[in-house]
Order: sequence, then C-alpha cells, then structure tokens
Amino acid sequence: MKKHLRREYQLLFAVASALMYSGAAWADGPGANLPYADTTGFTVLSNATNVTHWGLGGGAAFEQSPYKGYGTHITPIPFFFFDDKWIHAIGTTVDLKVGKWGGVAFMLRGNYAIADGYRGSDAPILNGMQNRSAAFWLGPALKWQTQYGDLSGEYLTSGNKGQKADIEFGKTLDYGNFSIEPHAAVSWFSGDYVDYYYGVRTSEARAGRPAYTGTSTYKETVGAKFDYRVTRKQLVSLDLGIAHLGSGMTDSPIVGKRFIPEAKVAYLYQFN
Repeated sequence: MKKHLRREYQLLFAVASALMYSGAAWADGPGANLPYADTTGFTVLSNATNVTHWGLGGGAAFEQSPYKGYGTHITPIPFFFFDDKWIHAIGTTVDLKVGKWGGVAFMLRGNYAIADGYRGSDAPILNGMQNRSAAFWLGPALKWQTQYGDLSGEYLTSGNKGQKADIEFGKTLDYGNFSIEPHAAVSWFSGDYVDYYYGVRTSEARAGRPAYTGTSTYKETVGAKFDYRVTRKQLVSLDLGIAHLGSGMTDSPIVGKRFIPEAKVAYLYQFN
C-alpha cells in the first residue's frame, strides 16, 4: 500500500505540470499561451509593464507505469501556477524568461521530474534492483506561436542521468467557450537516461531479468485536449492521449508495456 501511495504522490506533481500549463495558458484568453507579453528583445531590457497572474485548481490523472507488474492509478491532483514579467512557474517547472525574437520566446527551464524512478519494492520485477531516484533537469526551452499552431521544445540535462529533449506541436480550435487542441510530441532520451531508469546492472541480474544496458531512444505521443471556459476565470480541461515507447526502453526486461494511455482532467481558477 505504501509503495502505491508514494508513486501516486510522485505522479501528482508531474501530471500537474502538464495540466497547469494548459490551464494557465488558456485562462487569459487569445494569445495568452505565449510565455510572456508580445515584446521583442531580452526580457531584462524590456520596459513592458510587470503583470502578475496566479491561480489554483485541482484534478485527477489516469497513469500507467511501463514497468512489469506495476499497476495503474487514479491520482488526485492539487496545483497552482504563477506568471509575471520574469518568471513562469508551474508545479515543479520554473521558466526564467530570456527574451523573444520573431515570435519565438526563449526560456531557461528548471524542472524536478519527481515522477521518474522507482524503488525495488514497487513491483516484483524490480525486487533486488537499486532504487532509481528523481532528478533536477536544467536547460533551454522555446515556444513559437504561429497561425498554424504552436511549436514548443526543450533540451534538458541532469548530470549522470543523461539528457532528454522534447518537441511538441498543437493547434487550438475555438468554438465559443469550448476549444479542442489536437497535439503530437516526440521525445528523445539519451543512452545514459535510458540506462539509468530502464537498464539492469550486472549485479542486479537474475533469472528472468538479464543484465541490460540502455540505449538512446524516442517516445511518440499523440492526443487531444478539450477545454471548456465555465467563466472568464474558470477552466475545465480534459486531455486524452497515448504514448509509444521506443525499443531502447521496451527491450529492457523490466518493461512490460509498449503503449501507455494517458488521461487527465483538471479544473483551474485564475485569481489574477
């Protein structure tokens, strides 16, 4: 029971980040999904008025672990967001706004991926494995808003746990108080990342769990987000999707799933 509760609280923060980004972006109205005001140049040199936005909300997430024998959970999610001229903070992600040129916004991102990792007691296939811990990730990120949709990306590193990068495209279609955003993303994970979280060291090998050295791989995700504006300050959001894990992960003897369904529902109230 304790291992499931521990994992649920880890998932709470990770899923909240995704939900809060969509909520914070939507609540301000058209154009608000840019990380900051429509100015050109370095943020530190900008004379734009500093406006602060913040909000609170909650939701739930349906999550599946890729590890064999690890179940699925419905996780309650409280969360908040904060945004001003310099900072955009959501859950365990904080962006320092660098500047914007040609409609492309650049940020320096810090993220604590609290949902990553496991304990050897989390599932039978992990018994005897050394614990894999979560990590703090740091690196550049960008967002480009066009008439055809929004393109975002990031490249993050975390020392001996490797590197990872994401690129995502989404297009919001508005129908009054209702909107739909189909989205697709590709994530890359370095060999060090895959080896740390999905590899099996020689000292951990046993019958049915041979040693495995992870290699760099990709993950593809497709889905759609449905938003409903209850009032100007209130948002209800449902995000459905499915992720496909690359062979660098699925070849691991501790991984038992290739496709990971994702479902998230959230409510956000923006105070300012």
